[in-house]
Amino acid sequence: MDLVINNIHIPIEKDGMDEYIWAVAQKMGIDAADFSVIKILGKALDLRKQEQFNYTMSLVIKIDDSFPNKQKFNLYPKTKTVEKKVLKMQERPVIVGFGPAGMFAALELISHGLKPLIFERGKKIEERSVDVGNFIKDRKLNPESNIQFGEGGAGSYSDGKLFSRRNNNSSIVNRVLKTFVQFGAPPEIEYISKPHLGTDVLCDIVRNIRLYILEQGGEIQYNARMTDILIVDGKAKGIVINGEQEILSSTLFIALGHSARDTVEMMHKRGVAMEQRKIAVGVRIEHPAQTINRMRYGRKYDGFPGLGAATYSLNHTNRKIRRGVYTFCMCPGGEVVNAASNDGMLVLNGMSYSDRASPFSNGALVVSCHSSDYETNSPLAGFAFQKDIEQKAFRAGGADWSVPAQNLMDFLGEEGGGGINENSYKMGAVSTDMREIFPDFVIDELLVAFRKWRVKVPLFVSHHALLLGAETRTSSPVRISRNKQFESINTKNLYPIGEGAGYTGGITSSAADAIKAVEAKLL
Repeated sequence: MDLVINNIHIPIEKDGMDEYIWAVAQKMGIDAADFSVIKILGKALDLRKQEQFNYTMSLVIKIDDSFPNKQKFNLYPKTKTVEKKVLKMQERPVIVGFGPAGMFAALELISHGLKPLIFERGKKIEERSVDVGNFIKDRKLNPESNIQFGEGGAGSYSDGKLFSRRNNNSSIVNRVLKTFVQFGAPPEIEYISKPHLGTDVLCDIVRNIRLYILEQGGEIQYNARMTDILIVDGKAKGIVINGEQEILSSTLFIALGHSARDTVEMMHKRGVAMEQRKIAVGVRIEHPAQTINRMRYGRKYDGFPGLGAATYSLNHTNRKIRRGVYTFCMCPGGEVVNAASNDGMLVLNGMSYSDRASPFSNGALVVSCHSSDYETNSPLAGFAFQKDIEQKAFRAGGADWSVPAQNLMDFLGEEGGGGINENSYKMGAVSTDMREIFPDFVIDELLVAFRKWRVKVPLFVSHHALLLGAETRTSSPVRISRNKQFESINTKNLYPIGEGAGYTGGITSSAADAIKAVEAKLL
């Protein structure tokens, strides 16, 4: 029989299968020869005790059925093979957008014997990477091929985090992780607590998924932007591509990214129901990776082999006015990148490669917004709010894609700042007061949070830190309203999914959302 053994603690100095077996034997009071480890379910690094770091493990072991204390442990459920129903549709299903949601919608449709038509406004990943590189070098933005738009979506140029809650390999999230492994991800992403892939690995996976979809009869059109939706009597009948090509279908999965503002605006004009959604805006904060390592690992484990660049997560809530300040999308050993998709609007993101070997670590540091921060009650008011900040950031940087930046000590009005730190942003930095870019409430809440954190993590709130602006596209400020079957509440045949639809916030959750939507439609 197979048993799940939880809460196995392994000193990081002794990490390895021999130690796992010994620890299980000690916990169960049996000989190591009486069982075998057949699967790692979970592995998380515990940094709470600075004097000793441990991995906390969950393992599946195979042991004889006669083991007397089996009632003390959970049986590991056998994997059930579910055969997908092969379905037929009169019209091929259409997917708009080929980021994580679009890709996994396509894969799920193909698993049911269907051959989707996919439309991506940007280019293939190989061509897109050339455009991103040319933008950094020549400072000429391609508004249809950049870090936001193109095959793989914004996630292709990120840290590639696959964080999400999961339940011992039985949830839909783990189907997503298994799929990533199938297409080239390292197997350990299925059990480590905070898996990440990195841009280099993600780009390979995106290409592999594309090739598989094409082999299975799917069709992908690039440089193909949806410019209209054909709606008759409250039902979507098809779409228009690039203002001229009509595609008829009664099954439309709209898998936009959060930056497809023009497409959402078009859908709003066509009467598709949508509503405002709260977002958060702020800065990228960057430190030398060594500073963050020292902050998180202490002197004992600073530089310890295998630990890699350290991560962090900080938050503060002003309960009186219900505003939160928090870090997310942290990129250890990464770089700050220009994620613009519109001329004259500067927005930042973080990116890293699989080895996380950059000498810098950065994270988004943002303040939550209220609906009252927007100028109108329009569902699109959040777009206007974002654009205003992005335009100010562009001008503050000199209107040539240089980034506005400020040493944290200068921002706090204290001595020891010394101007702009060395940083990872490849298009140059200009010294700026962040008050020129952000609304007063953002500045005020950042100041309060830094005062709190400097006691708890003084290395974080120090002259080592550089603020870069602006981080605005943390999530979609619009939610396209849908019912429990994932269908638009007022436009039949229309299935808004993923981050741009306002329902998810990352690679894994967007992929899972797509799978659920396809299942809801087909089953």
